[in-house]
Amino acid sequence: MAEIGSNRPRELHWYHAGPMLFGDLGTSRLYVLGLAFFFSRHASFVHIFCVNIILMLVGACYLIICRKYPDGGGVYSSAKNSSKALAVIGGLMLCADYTVTASMSCLDAFRYLGVGGELWGVHIDLICTLVAIGLIGGINWFGPRGMGNIALVIAVATVVLTLVIAVFSIPHLHHMRIDFPVRERYSLAAWGDAWIAFTEVVLALSGIEAIANMTGVMVLTVRQTSRRAILPVLFEVVVLNLVLTAAMNALPDSKLVDVEGHYLGTDDMMNILAVNYVGPTFSFIGSFVFGALLLSAVNTAIIDLVAIQYMMGRDGEVPSILCKLNKHGVPGYALGVAMLIPSILLMVFSNLEDLAGLYSVGVVSAITINLFCAGFTKQFELLGWEKVLLRSVGFVMACILLTLLWNKPSARVFSMAVLNMGLCARLFSLLGRADLRPTNRKLGQLFSGLGFFGIGLFTIYAPVGVGALGFFISAGMAVLLMLLGRIVSAKIPEKLEQVSLADLEGDYTPKATYLLSVSKPSPLIRSVIEEARARNFGLAIIYVRELAFPLMAIAGNYNLEEDEEAGEIFAQAQEAAYRLGVPLKFIYRAGGSISLQIIKAAIDLKVKCVFLQIANRSTIAQIIKGDVVSTIVEQMPIDIEVLIRA
Repeated sequence: MAEIGSNRPRELHWYHAGPMLFGDLGTSRLYVLGLAFFFSRHASFVHIFCVNIILMLVGACYLIICRKYPDGGGVYSSAKNSSKALAVIGGLMLCADYTVTASMSCLDAFRYLGVGGELWGVHIDLICTLVAIGLIGGINWFGPRGMGNIALVIAVATVVLTLVIAVFSIPHLHHMRIDFPVRERYSLAAWGDAWIAFTEVVLALSGIEAIANMTGVMVLTVRQTSRRAILPVLFEVVVLNLVLTAAMNALPDSKLVDVEGHYLGTDDMMNILAVNYVGPTFSFIGSFVFGALLLSAVNTAIIDLVAIQYMMGRDGEVPSILCKLNKHGVPGYALGVAMLIPSILLMVFSNLEDLAGLYSVGVVSAITINLFCAGFTKQFELLGWEKVLLRSVGFVMACILLTLLWNKPSARVFSMAVLNMGLCARLFSLLGRADLRPTNRKLGQLFSGLGFFGIGLFTIYAPVGVGALGFFISAGMAVLLMLLGRIVSAKIPEKLEQVSLADLEGDYTPKATYLLSVSKPSPLIRSVIEEARARNFGLAIIYVRELAFPLMAIAGNYNLEEDEEAGEIFAQAQEAAYRLGVPLKFIYRAGGSISLQIIKAAIDLKVKCVFLQIANRSTIAQIIKGDVVSTIVEQMPIDIEVLIRA
């Protein structure tokens, strides 16, 4: 049936993708600068300079990945072509990264806004952070449109304010103090300490993986769109990070360290730079813009976390309930998880330095896997220099990853906990679909369930003091869970192909065509078919499955065979049309604007009239998402009649 399709429309332009990337990548400077000085004092400029070199190399690699994977180049999508196991590991590591990003960005947003103090013994900034995550999740329940436009406004405002700070700081850069990270140049231990300090600030790379996830919905050509999105953001981040790091090191130590030796600006260094180089009023204004950018990063991280759960759920790698859509096209349970995990993390680690200790392992793992899979794949041809670039940068990232795992016990424990809990959930999901004895299935699911909660409780109550032995035990458990998953996967029967619906030719040549859009089985379907029969018209029925999150395109197309509600609608129409001999055509689309999809179908089919079924939306949903019916009535060509039925 040619008219049934589920390809998501490519609606993401570079001027939307760029700000969304900046919301991840550019946001990192708001805490990276202060953390860099915290870890390495006046050697921070050298470390940021080296991180910028890595960032440019990784950015060049992701230009290749975006071009080679136009339908989704994130680590989970791209690694599946090489190894399903690597794809699952990469996806779970992204979950760890997005969780820490959401927690860290939200907490830092209220630090920039100057929220402090305690209420009933609880830090007020923590309370505000938890409330903000709840509000952001609540808004995303409706799958709001236009987040790219909001991100664009915030990104432009942030760049302008950051440029002002950079320009005002330039006359003072001659005061900059730079220390070489290695004082004893012939000491291997000194070089090792410098390397470790460098890896502490590599979290500036966070966000680069997000751009590859967007290629499935980028406007064609993906190569051009991704380049226009990545290059300006990379240029801004690299150049201004260097200038701002120099400005930070040009300040006297009294502005950065108090008399008791406590580091200032660890969580709001941009405010300190604004106060000292521009003025308090400018800093006050900037704090709101920087806070908004950080909250935008929280929103992006939550969306990304929902998307990766959705993708893995669609592939059967995690419980399918995580990809169950609500009536607004949002995976509601996955959204709940995306809100719950960062909130729990914040209640366990309630300051920025501790959260920074959990960072980097997730994103560095994902980048490493993606680069190696792309560099060694046989799926497509690579030029010689492209292979060298992907593999060599992947090797450097692997070295950084090993250093982080060895040197950051909190990050090691947290990342391994996310990995093993995810693998337990995966095993539970696979067992539910495997052809096994009921007793074996229940025992396996009991084992995976106990493992899931046991790992979570152990991580909360004993987060660090398990040492290297604990890491090897966790790694061994991960290997065991992967092997069990592989064994169980072999027992899953192949999915039987369902008999697809077929267009009906009817018993007469139609004089014109009606188009009917309904969102659920309804008596309206039979009524319109009878009216079409009375006038010798044909009928086309369109159903648009609402998918609110743009990144979901990388999970593959949403099929009609999986959509029970659409199947019921089409089956009801097929039965009535077959009985009356009415020519019938089915149109199924997933994602994109519902109103634009209906208008496009009406124009393409040159229909005489469009019948719309009123869908009850709450007032909040109409405010956030708009009224579909009003949009169709306003934008439909004047020669096509629109009738609204209850």
